[in-house]
Amino acid sequence: MRAIPADAIGYRDTAVRKAASREEGFTLIELMIVVTIIGILAAIAIPRYIQYVRASQTAEVGQIAGQMVAAMQSYEDAQSLTPAAAQTLFNSTILTPDTIPSGDTDITTIVPQLNIPKNASFTYTVSAIVATAGAQNGDVAYCITATGRANAGIPNGIVLYSSSPSLTNAGGWQGRMNNKPYLGALTTTTGLVAGGYCAASGASQATQS
Repeated sequence: MRAIPADAIGYRDTAVRKAASREEGFTLIELMIVVTIIGILAAIAIPRYIQYVRASQTAEVGQIAGQMVAAMQSYEDAQSLTPAAAQTLFNSTILTPDTIPSGDTDITTIVPQLNIPKNASFTYTVSAIVATAGAQNGDVAYCITATGRANAGIPNGIVLYSSSPSLTNAGGWQGRMNNKPYLGALTTTTGLVAGGYCAASGASQATQS
């Protein structure tokens, strides 16, 4: 058998190593393309994820504010209060976790069975008015402002809740609730539009919109 020259063996080994090197690595252009794609995906996915997390946090508002409205309406019926008396009683009352009820502004001094989890993320402020039109015409209508606490995703972030649904989805209204300011990390009602029995300022309004 004819021997293979040493220089031929060396050339073959070098060629094999070069081929393997090309197969194992990435070029700079390939790396730049990958990094660019990852950046684009992150720019799209991260804001959407943040919005999803914030929206899920506001689910608490729908549950607790709904319980508040039901409790206030039940108390009004049980005590045979006139709408005007109920408005006076509940307007500007507050529901706050981790506090001992004190003073006329704490709603639990009026409705003791209405409580809130100690780890709740929001404080709730009631605005009440006697409606002159809409689904609650002649009855007390409520607009509840939920304000994010220190443990909320957006401390001092704002969510509105109406005792009757909004007639439009303009400005972020979805049924009884508007979490648009919270999703936008706002701590004011800037940019809000009226919905249900909530005015754009967050106060209750007498007509349903």
